[in-house]
Amino acid sequence: MKIEHVFFDQSNGTNWKVGLAPTRHHILFLVVKGKVHYHIDGSTITLGKGEGLFMPQGTLRSAESDEADPQQMYSMHFSDLPSEQLAYFMDEPYKIIRPLGNDYLKQRMSVLNECWIGKMPCYEMICKGILLEILGMVQRELVSGEIPSSKRNLAIRVQQYIVQNYRSQLRLKELAEHVDRSPNYISNVFKEVTGWTPVEYMHEVRITAARELLLTTNMTIGEISESLGYCDQTYFNYMYKKIVGHPPSHLLKAGIRDQF
Repeated sequence: MKIEHVFFDQSNGTNWKVGLAPTRHHILFLVVKGKVHYHIDGSTITLGKGEGLFMPQGTLRSAESDEADPQQMYSMHFSDLPSEQLAYFMDEPYKIIRPLGNDYLKQRMSVLNECWIGKMPCYEMICKGILLEILGMVQRELVSGEIPSSKRNLAIRVQQYIVQNYRSQLRLKELAEHVDRSPNYISNVFKEVTGWTPVEYMHEVRITAARELLLTTNMTIGEISESLGYCDQTYFNYMYKKIVGHPPSHLLKAGIRDQF
């Protein structure tokens, strides 16, 4: 696989447009804010926060930002990947994605973008590994459409509750009571649908929020740790490094906060 480009596009109210032309590479993107309009095969596709699109190489498309709600999105352009590793993308001319694990996916794309921009030693190898993980995650969710809707709906309710309450001291028993199921049942179903346990997903959401705060505020690591429900900053540092790949202090030492 060869990664051609990794972008974080921010239209910021400008007249962002892509002229009608075939894509030079495979493209996968995820909208994290606002809306964007794509035109493919005579159809107009409007994508909002938490939605994305895969376009294989050679797709004839044009696009523009939404004037009232301009987009922010991560996009990855790549080539030379064996077709069997894109099997669940290539059964249609293009593939719209609405990932259930959106927060974690956004976090991995953010890390990929950071790694691509930083170009530290071995960055190409690391970027390829992260992109392969992202492609695998998205395709796994496409396959999970075969899971009964009752289980997917239950997982969504648990996910929504975690996203709304991740700053508090959540317990599995509390999640179970919220959806009126046993703790073991919701843990097994959530794992089957998303690939994570509810506790693992809670940490993914917390660390995603932590990274946003590190990049966009002047809060200290200790303040961020406490605001996200971690009573022990050492444990927060451990979870951050486990999920992101480096400690939270890396962003501050590298001066990445100042770039955003």
